[in-house]
Amino acid sequence: MPPGIGELFIAEVDHDAWRRPLRPWVITGAVLVVTGLALLVVGWLGLVVAAAGVVVSGVKVGAYIARRKRRADPLMIDLTGVRLPTAQGAAHLPWDALRAVVVDGPTLRFRVRPSVTPATPGVEGLHRRDAWPVASGPGLPLDTRLYARPRDEILTALRDFSQDTVRIT
Repeated sequence: MPPGIGELFIAEVDHDAWRRPLRPWVITGAVLVVTGLALLVVGWLGLVVAAAGVVVSGVKVGAYIARRKRRADPLMIDLTGVRLPTAQGAAHLPWDALRAVVVDGPTLRFRVRPSVTPATPGVEGLHRRDAWPVASGPGLPLDTRLYARPRDEILTALRDFSQDTVRIT
């Protein structure tokens, strides 16, 4: 049954899924720091190992903090289109602007039609120079593992709300 007027499909962000890949990197960094401090007694090699542990953990935690803006926006699908998070904020794509949604494992790639530009009415959030080439090329990626709803449920909502006007491959 197609969705009714005013309905909205929301896939909330799963904050635990964002933190899961971070834990092994932080633990590995801590082990390297402890090992490096233990080896410091032997010589300068311990200092190198400890520094590597700090760098490994620091880079991963820094990337986690830098991506927190993407974690703030849920995926929203309604009768007008889809609002999906990008690295620089949410982008809104009306159904007539979407060419296809490509399923690449757990990642969905939202591809726009060739005639669509960032100035197309209804299109929002693609005016940034790093977002537009991705949307018009390989497609805006969305990792479904990072949301509270499963991939198949998101795909069903895309089919229902778009009334099968968007090709899902």
